[in-house]
Amino acid sequence: MMGFVAIKEVAFPLGLSDEERVDLRFRTMREARTAARIPPIAELKLGWQERGLCQSGDATVFFAPDSERIREREKREMAAKRVCAECPVRQQCLEHALALPEQFGIWGGLTELERAEESRRRRGAAAPGRAPVVVPIRIGAQRDRGFAETQAQEREDAEVAA
Repeated sequence: MMGFVAIKEVAFPLGLSDEERVDLRFRTMREARTAARIPPIAELKLGWQERGLCQSGDATVFFAPDSERIREREKREMAAKRVCAECPVRQQCLEHALALPEQFGIWGGLTELERAEESRRRRGAAAPGRAPVVVPIRIGAQRDRGFAETQAQEREDAEVAA
């Protein structure tokens, strides 16, 4: 059922011109109309999102807090990627995140930077005369493990040198 929002009064800050008041009133009315069109979350039919394993867990694992240390971020991202690795709708989630594009959080098992890289890779594959290639992404690919091993070796070398 569609609801309507009645705006009886709008409190205007002092010192606004008539033109600014009209603009503010119309913006307020437009925001109210938009809010009236958005159904409650319980009524939304989300499809694949409802089957995601992330729905049953802690959403903070998938989105970074304001001030997060590097080690904490790495642990959080790995926990989120473990959930995504088992998720039955991971590929649909990734396609959604790349299509919008989602700017924040872990989607389809990829971080913001990994999704940007994947998007660039796909744009390159879709050069004129070639069909776009959709390749499922392995979470925690060998190159990622190699990077972590290299970082660990560099830390050990630095400790030995000290």
